[in-house]
Amino acid sequence: MSDMQKGLINDVRDLLPECEHMMCARNILANLSKEWRGLERRNTFWRCARVSSIAELNDQLDMLDKLGDDICESLLHYRKETWCGAYFNCDRKCDVIDNNMCETFNSWILAERHKTIITMLEEIRIKLMIRIAIKIYQDNLAKSMKCTPRWNGETCYEIEDPKYKHVVSLVNMTCSCRAWQLKGIPCCHAIASMHFKDMEPIHHIAHWYPCDMYETMAIFRPPPIEPPPIRNMPGRPKKIGKEKKLNIQNLGRFQG
Repeated sequence: MSDMQKGLINDVRDLLPECEHMMCARNILANLSKEWRGLERRNTFWRCARVSSIAELNDQLDMLDKLGDDICESLLHYRKETWCGAYFNCDRKCDVIDNNMCETFNSWILAERHKTIITMLEEIRIKLMIRIAIKIYQDNLAKSMKCTPRWNGETCYEIEDPKYKHVVSLVNMTCSCRAWQLKGIPCCHAIASMHFKDMEPIHHIAHWYPCDMYETMAIFRPPPIEPPPIRNMPGRPKKIGKEKKLNIQNLGRFQG
């Protein structure tokens, strides 16, 4: 990381102390790929970036370290809190780990972009509804079938999945895997707990996702940006030449 980049990071931290500073995982991978390559290393890196709990992260880092070439040492030069989901703030309900969302979105709607405007917008709307909440929920629902819930109090459960054990609190709407807190969508462990208690998990998706919330947010959109007021610039104003002034007068007569 250059001195200019370090200075910029420090300045942003000083000016916006309450903001969570993130780094793009894709850019980190591009920098590291200059020294080490390989599909297995790349895939393990993405698993490290996407995990939601520290226990899973440590397992993935151990796997990465076994691939050699001091990969972990190079990776951990970047603060884990800025690129790994296991350290993200759960209040944001966002687990995005890179900043190339525009490019990803454009490639995702490649087929729709060649259709008429109404059809394109309608198909994009449907894809977004499915992708944002329903698909994540359905994936977690399928994974919950492999989880074994064990009652641990009125609203707490210990969930055993094929690899880890997690604790779910239905009152606090939390799971020790942190995926529920990060996304605002019940994780597979929370879904298994709710099914055990005869609850409907889809009713516990965060209120940010339903369509009525998007409509409500649209009401509070700021007014359109207006151009700045015209003001006289400093200095002596320019004089209009006789020939240009005569042309303006003739134009006025012609229009009249």
